[in-house]
Amino acid sequence: MMTRFSTTRRMFAPLSLLLIAGLLLAACQSTPVNRGHSGYRMNPSSDSPSEYGNPNLRSKDLTTATDLMAQDIASRLDITNIDSPPRIFVGRIENKTRNPNHNYQVFLQRLRSQLNSSGARHGLEFIRERAFIEQQRDREYGGKDFDSTSLAYESRADYVLTCEIHDLPSGGTNYFLLSYQLVQLRDAATGPDVGAGAIVWENMYEVKFH
Repeated sequence: MMTRFSTTRRMFAPLSLLLIAGLLLAACQSTPVNRGHSGYRMNPSSDSPSEYGNPNLRSKDLTTATDLMAQDIASRLDITNIDSPPRIFVGRIENKTRNPNHNYQVFLQRLRSQLNSSGARHGLEFIRERAFIEQQRDREYGGKDFDSTSLAYESRADYVLTCEIHDLPSGGTNYFLLSYQLVQLRDAATGPDVGAGAIVWENMYEVKFH
């Protein structure tokens, strides 16, 4: 004898199986939740746990070094000059470490940004490098306006901001020295005008990793 309960259970059993199958299929096709620690934003001046024990320069060194250099340049009255701001372009990092192909250019780019976004910008004038200006002039004006092409461009820069990076690995440790320099290129119409080739400002940042 079949009861009403048995009949109802038989009617809903196929529906239950279909519902369970649908939920399993949806779970397989949905994007898995990332329960790890990757992708989180961090303060650039802080070390990540994954960086512990890594004997290489980090974002913390980048922010510390460039903040210190920017403060020093801004405080040098013989460098910053509101009446005659030195015209500076940013050179290339001289990588003299054991990894010569590593790109450390960001250690100069952030310094320029720091100076240009601070009160020091009133006593300094930064000019983009010749290759960039010439490329943009040719791209914009082509051969239609000769006076505005790369051939007609004359750089106004009197100084170059550069940096040498050295390292000294020893016994599982690594020491880094970043030597920042502001070098006069020619008899300058702006700035301190010490003489062509003179290092008119220099400072350093050093760190050692174990």
